[in-house]
Amino acid sequence: MPGTVNSYMMPFSNIAHLPLAEKFRATQLAGFQELSLMPSELERIIKQGTSLLDIRRMAEDWGVRITRLDPLNTWPRIWHPDNMDAAYISTVDTTPERFMQLSDALGCTHMSLNATFPLKAMPHAEIVEHFAKICELAASHGMFCDLEFIPLWGVPTLAMAWDIVRDSGAANGGLVFDAWHFVRGGSDISLLHEIPGDRIHCVQLNDGPLALPAGVSIKDNCYDRLFPGDGEFPLTALIKALAATGGLNQVGPEVFSPVLTDMTAEQVAVKSAETIARVLGAADVITTLPLIHR
Repeated sequence: MPGTVNSYMMPFSNIAHLPLAEKFRATQLAGFQELSLMPSELERIIKQGTSLLDIRRMAEDWGVRITRLDPLNTWPRIWHPDNMDAAYISTVDTTPERFMQLSDALGCTHMSLNATFPLKAMPHAEIVEHFAKICELAASHGMFCDLEFIPLWGVPTLAMAWDIVRDSGAANGGLVFDAWHFVRGGSDISLLHEIPGDRIHCVQLNDGPLALPAGVSIKDNCYDRLFPGDGEFPLTALIKALAATGGLNQVGPEVFSPVLTDMTAEQVAVKSAETIARVLGAADVITTLPLIHR
């Protein structure tokens, strides 16, 4: 329904530093129903002796659902980035087959795709072909397949991502909308009024200065984001545009920042819930979050 949030999600980035049970507790305390997890983190947890069934049951015990795995990078013919080191690549090299195994075991309904290949590494038609193929695989597992536009790599803008999703013809294909990616990629807000809200399957809100500080690259800033409302991004306008089409799905404050490292589950929950509620309220969007106060 336009003007309301259809669901809330705790992004994996906010809780990456927390032990498994604390991830779920932070999500529950924030009042979010869903969370995302990273495949490489799941593999680490499994190696430490916790099974996928145990992970799923633990989430259920906390009253939350792991509905999204994020990201799958190996879906196209070319996927290796040319601006990241081997340490990063080793955390995102999960194969589609293994990704689906993890998703099935956890009962996930959504998957996020990152286009980590260099810009212009493949023609549009080939990218569309790869996207349609991975959407077909996702559909066979009962999942939505969502492309995230990221200005560091091969699909830097909302327009490019939407062209791929639309041209694929995949009924289960959609978009992840991230405010940081939107602003840093120079995307056009008018396009948000044209994209059907039911094709935007996840909304990640965050913030920062409109202009990068001197000497700070876009790559550096990607890992030094602010919580929504703590910067200068035009979040009110973006939220209103999304609300008008019913696109406020899986809304959460995705933050990559060193400040998270020392935050407890309670602190993450409070900051996540309060900042999301504040920016939604500023955009006249109804929120049902049970706010937590210090």
